Parts: sequence; structure tokens; C-alpha cells
Amino acid sequence: MTYTLSLDAEAVALLRELCGPNGIHASRAATANYRAIFARDAVMAGIAGLMIGDDATTAGLVRTLERLHALQGPEGQVASNFEIREGEEPHVSFGTLAPRIDAATWYLVGVALAARAGAIDPARYRVSVRAVVHLLNALEYNGRHLMYVPTGGNWADEYIYDGYILYDQVLRAWALQLLATSYDEPAWGEKSRQIAGAVSERYFTPDTLVAQHPIAAFSPVQRHTMFDLAACALLAVSGIAPDRAQQALAWVDQRFLQQGLLPPAFSPAITEGDPGWEALSRYHLHDFRNRPHEYHNGGIWPIWLGWLAIGQAQCLQDGQLVRLREGVRAAIGALPGYAFEEFLHGRSGAAGGTPHMAYSATGLVFLRVAGSDAQRKLLAP
Repeated sequence: MTYTLSLDAEAVALLRELCGPNGIHASRAATANYRAIFARDAVMAGIAGLMIGDDATTAGLVRTLERLHALQGPEGQVASNFEIREGEEPHVSFGTLAPRIDAATWYLVGVALAARAGAIDPARYRVSVRAVVHLLNALEYNGRHLMYVPTGGNWADEYIYDGYILYDQVLRAWALQLLATSYDEPAWGEKSRQIAGAVSERYFTPDTLVAQHPIAAFSPVQRHTMFDLAACALLAVSGIAPDRAQQALAWVDQRFLQQGLLPPAFSPAITEGDPGWEALSRYHLHDFRNRPHEYHNGGIWPIWLGWLAIGQAQCLQDGQLVRLREGVRAAIGALPGYAFEEFLHGRSGAAGGTPHMAYSATGLVFLRVAGSDAQRKLLAP
């Protein structure tokens, strides 16, 4: 397949197709619960719809937020995923083996950006948003501005990191930064700045830096020093710690893009015989998918490449963005028939995982709109 504008059109068409009466479905495929509506997948797809001004996808975002609002737990929990079946009670999951904390943070980001774009009335969500903010404050517990997240507590639900995970701290700080404006809550803006300060201090200090990228997480007993692309990309998108974001982007560019490589979700991959292999090979929800350079374990995910592109544009790194786009075009162009699979193999480049994913279509839309006026307006600090 040649990567052309037709693939961009196919990505938008897939997002529209996945928009149903209750929100944006994760995939056209029905395997492993992918026909459900996942908070994070749907919100990201909806953000893409806002950026390109697509009415159908924007409406899908609004319906997703409405359902998440209606299905919110009594303590402010936001559903990781839900499915509405005719004649049955809604099937709602807040996490299987662990709570999915980033469902809550993506919900907050979705509400804030939808309100900024004029797609929703933020007043309708005020009580719900306040409950989520309170819940996340409770998860912080010790007043030190960082939340403790269990293994499997975010998008990488079959990966073995836990504790004070950078990705989750960045999402929370970004959400609070956006909401402070939406709801005229200066205290939320101040809390975002405090989280940003903790991020700069705890993930980038000389004894935690690994080749100039931040560590992925730390706990009382260990530091998870792997590279986490999602955390670095969202750090750049959010603008909460701009100097640190530039540092992380420079490392990604030098380590991967300048070498003609695409950055994987996590690096290095865990292989048999490594200290984490036994735990990784045991931890899965359906079938084992984390073989080396696949899935979370070193797989290359279009969704995070898309967020990386947005982050590069936010940080005015045009040269890096050109290299990233060229790398993605070459990788997808080499495939015999790309069907918006979840990831590409980190070594061979072969497409793997569930096909027809909103996640992957969203990533390609982000790659196209990165640097556009619409993107900058929606994500302006």
C-alpha cells in the first residue's frame, strides 16, 4: 500500500463508521471486547474530530461524554469501557484486574476540549468534573502531587510498570490546566503547576535520567527506567513543563527519527531471560500478546506517533515532525494492506493486533493535522 491522502480519508471514514448512538467504538472487530466504547480511545478519536471539524466524530465524542457522565460511579469513577445492549442493563467496567485511572483523566481532557470547541456546555458537567478532580486528589493521598497507579492501571494494561507513573501524572496536570480555564477555577491551575513541578523534580533529576529521557515510573522499591513514548508525547502536547518536553523530544529525535526508526511504545523491549520477562509473560487478560517488539512490549503504535506529532508541533519542532511523517509514510507504505491494526512490529514493521482500530485511525489523523491552525487553536495553553 502506498501512503497517500486516500489513507487519511480512510482514517476519517473509519472514525465516522465507529460512531454509534452511545459514543465511539474502539474497533469494528468484536474480539476481546473491542466493540465496547472505551473512554480513552473514544475521547482521543473525538479530539481528532474536533481538530478536523468533522461533525460526525464530534457528535460521537459528545455522546461518549454524555454516557460516561451518566454511568459515573458514586465516588466519581469514570468507566474504562461500557457497552449498551438492547433490552439489557448497560455493561460497565471500571477495570478488570486493576482500576483504569486514565479513563478519568481522559474524560476530564475530553470535557475541557469539547467545551473549548463549543461542542458541549461545560456547566452540565460541572458536578461530574468536580467529583473526578476530588477522586484524583484522594488517589494522590499523601499531598505530594503525584498519584500512585497499580500495574495495569492505564492504557498499557498488560505491561509491568506501576507506582508513580509519569504518563498518568502528565494527563492529570494537563486536564487540570485545561479545566481551570473552562470552569474559572484558579486552584486547579495551581495544582497543575504543582504536579508539573513534581514531574520536573522526580523524573528528570541527575540520578533518575536515563540517556536524557525521563524515567517511566518509580515506586518505593524500584525505578522503571524504560522509555515511555506516550508519557513523553503528552508531556510535549500539554505544555506543563516545556523545557523538559523539549529535552524528551530531542532524545526521541536523536535516538530514533534521525536513525530512520520509529519510536516504540516502550523501549527497550523485555526479552526472555530479562528480569521482567517472567512477570510479563504471566500477566495478560486474554491471550499473551507481549512477545518482544509486539504490543506494549516494544510495539510501534500509530496512536502515540500521532500524539508525538502533535507534541512536536506544539513545541515548534518542525524538523522533527518532517522526519516523523516520513518515517510513518515509509513504514505504512511498505505494508501489503494496512487495516488500521493496533501496532507495528518493532523490528519487522509488520502490522499486528486488532484491526480497524479507532486508536490507529486517530493517530494518522493527528499526524496529518499536526501544526495546523485548528490544532494550535484547540490545544493553546
